[in-house]
Amino acid sequence: MKKIWNQMKVKFRQLPMRIKLTVSFSGPMIVIFVLLLSVSYRIIETQYEEQIIYSADQSFEQAVNFLQNHLQNMNYILELVGSDRKLQDMLSDGSYRIRQEAGDQWRDYWRINDIMTSLELSNKMYQCGIYVPDRLIYAENRYHFFPESDLKKKDYYEELCDRMNQGLIYFTGLERSGPEIVGVKKQRVAMLKKVYGDELGGGETCIARVSIAVDELERIVVNSDITQKGLSFLTNERGEILAVSNQENLETLSENGSLPGYGSNASWQDLRIGDASYLYRQQKLDQAEWMLVSLIPRQDFYRQTYLMGMTLILFSILIVLSIFLISWMLGKYYTKRLVALNTRMKQVQNGQLSLEVDVEESDEIGELFRSFGYMTKELRKLILEQYRLGKNVKTAELRALQAQINPHFLYNTLDLINWEAMDYNAPEIMEIARNLAQFYRISLNKGRQIVRVEEELNHVRAYVRIENYHFDNAIHLEIDTEEGVEELACINIILQPFVENAIMYSIAKAPDRETCNIHIRAEREGEDLVFRITDDGFGMTREQTERIFEENSHDVSHGYGAKNVNFRIKLCYGEEYGVSYESEIGKGTTVTVRIPALTPEEAEKKLQ
Repeated sequence: MKKIWNQMKVKFRQLPMRIKLTVSFSGPMIVIFVLLLSVSYRIIETQYEEQIIYSADQSFEQAVNFLQNHLQNMNYILELVGSDRKLQDMLSDGSYRIRQEAGDQWRDYWRINDIMTSLELSNKMYQCGIYVPDRLIYAENRYHFFPESDLKKKDYYEELCDRMNQGLIYFTGLERSGPEIVGVKKQRVAMLKKVYGDELGGGETCIARVSIAVDELERIVVNSDITQKGLSFLTNERGEILAVSNQENLETLSENGSLPGYGSNASWQDLRIGDASYLYRQQKLDQAEWMLVSLIPRQDFYRQTYLMGMTLILFSILIVLSIFLISWMLGKYYTKRLVALNTRMKQVQNGQLSLEVDVEESDEIGELFRSFGYMTKELRKLILEQYRLGKNVKTAELRALQAQINPHFLYNTLDLINWEAMDYNAPEIMEIARNLAQFYRISLNKGRQIVRVEEELNHVRAYVRIENYHFDNAIHLEIDTEEGVEELACINIILQPFVENAIMYSIAKAPDRETCNIHIRAEREGEDLVFRITDDGFGMTREQTERIFEENSHDVSHGYGAKNVNFRIKLCYGEEYGVSYESEIGKGTTVTVRIPALTPEEAEKKLQ
């Protein structure tokens, strides 16, 4: 067995990549699918059988409750007939048996007929009546009144008399009765009970009856049968079938074997009739010697599960074919991309470094393509960089030397202008040169980024003083600092660009404006140092403030320098710090610059 397994593994390794991927994709999925399908089919089969049993139980118990309800109603109606005062008065004096006059007989007829009609109006499913002597002229009514001779002709008369003498009720078999006006009389089942002349049992007696149509019983029995080949029927103690759900099924079962015997069982039992197997349940009804029987052929279970199984098998075949087809297409797709990648690698080996790699997918193979493209680009850059390196070394050294000399040259030139202005007694030129020297000295800061807050504020003051020569002192700068803040550290040139924007996009843009007011507030908020630069310029809309930090925001009013300052702060201190705007058209703009509150020594260490 192990040898066969090893041979299979060797053959599998020798297969093309496409077949390997197809087998790897589809094989486990098909095996898992078949296992899940088998387990699911068994679970569904069991649950389906349980569901049928549950539905059969519900239908059977509902039918029993309906039948019990009819029996209780029929017994209640007989109680009402027996307790009626008019009938008891007539039975007490016995006059209805000895009267000969037709008028008196019709008077009794209408009195009793009113009783029966009233009961039937409130209980429309039932027909009420009593048995009277044959000589009475209304004895042949056969709707509310029946001749006593009808009972004596019945096979069950002796049994009836025994039960009536014991004060018990009696149920007839199937009988045809009903109003003459209907034409065809329906089959009915009647409940009979002896009615006495008074509560002590004295006076005359008669037998009262209340009947129900077999159609109503059959409706209940039919509803209790939930299967196509099943059977439900209602029988009495004499073995007579009172109602059946399917007469054809009853005849078939009777021909194949005997039906369940008289009795009761609370749960479904196995029963074999002929060659067929059934589940059956039967229950005896209270107040009557009736029994409801229900049979479910196991063939119905097998038929439904067979159809369900065939449907699942059909779908399984389609799903397996779909899995195999999709696996084959995926294998072809992935191997095609790997072949393309292998071809490009061979081209690079042959010296073609200018390959363009276009990748749309973001999966692992796509990452391989991107990594390969990045590698070729970096390799090409490295070769070009090596070529340019020797050529640019001297140029870089020369520019570094010039960067060191130019600031000293600028300071010396500004000092010379200052001394010459003193010689010619030109104080305004002296002031401009002094402010410009201070401005560039703080800006350049000997190449360092960190300055004290005091120096950064002086940088702003120098800039505003220079600009006021342009605008005839129309720019009013107010600086408000919290105690101790001026000794903290900040990056150089993070306030001047916002002051410049406030000037350039207010008084510089509208010469008719008389003043430009700028207020700077520096304070600590917890562990942060916050600058707020407020101006009274034109202001901006929300859309403009949202576009300030976008890539192409050069057309936004206050955007100049803002991106640069925001980028430097985030680069030095992290994403939680930076610049934010609040502005309203016609009311001005407030810029908030947030950095950590650090001493110059702490700031220098953080930037190292």
